Amino acid sequence: MIILGLDTARFMKAAFEYCLIGLFVVCLVHSWFTHGPKRTLREFIAGFFLTAYCESIGVLSGAYVYPGFHFYVFATPVANPASWIATIYIIIEVTNRLIFGRKSLETYEANGNHTDPQNFRIFSGSLFKTIVLLAVIDSSLALAVDIVMDPLATIYNWWVWVPSKPGITSIGAGVVDPYNFSNLRFMTTPPNFFHDFFAQFFPYGNKYPTRILGIPLINFIAWFVFVFTFAFEFRFVEFKTHWNELKKTVVLWLLILIDIPILAVVLIVPNL
Repeated sequence: MIILGLDTARFMKAAFEYCLIGLFVVCLVHSWFTHGPKRTLREFIAGFFLTAYCESIGVLSGAYVYPGFHFYVFATPVANPASWIATIYIIIEVTNRLIFGRKSLETYEANGNHTDPQNFRIFSGSLFKTIVLLAVIDSSLALAVDIVMDPLATIYNWWVWVPSKPGITSIGAGVVDPYNFSNLRFMTTPPNFFHDFFAQFFPYGNKYPTRILGIPLINFIAWFVFVFTFAFEFRFVEFKTHWNELKKTVVLWLLILIDIPILAVVLIVPNL
């Protein structure tokens, strides 16, 4: 079957890529007019580059590849970090409504208003427990999405995990069947420092032997940890209403810089 001049498989992959980028644009615009440009840029830039860097390290380490996309940032498709931060934005908005109902609308700051975070306290005492609970809900919802999304994506070669076989620590020639794309970028793990460094943790291959629905268990654990970490840090910064916008931005971005090497190791090293 041919759709818009493309066979069905190629059309589906292109539609997947462009729809995810479109979702990012929609969420960016919504946040811009809802929460204002400063908070929007702070959140979206932080989430985008956290994901882009960590995912790229994952690709370079040999854990997986994203072959055949049109637009890349570092070693990962633009659609990946774009859709990640868009999804997290939606989930945070949903969590706020689930927990606070209509009161969550008071957090909209496009008009310059700043709601007292004390009004959103769930537990008595400090706001720390409240932020932790909200971040747990955020990460749980994100994990539910990933459990559905990841198996479908691997079926259609939207991304490919390294086979769990003796002696294999990266994705080489013949592993990926390019049935639904003509762009051959990142078909295999490129030679690089990260692969050589992380290969020492898998001297006999058999990367990620424990798999659920064909996906390494560590992927789902990492998803939960990634989202919890970002959601906690973002919510913590935004609850600091006595901070000015510059301080919020600097603190969040510094936290992201600290997160990148730590979370990259969490994603790659455990051989679950």
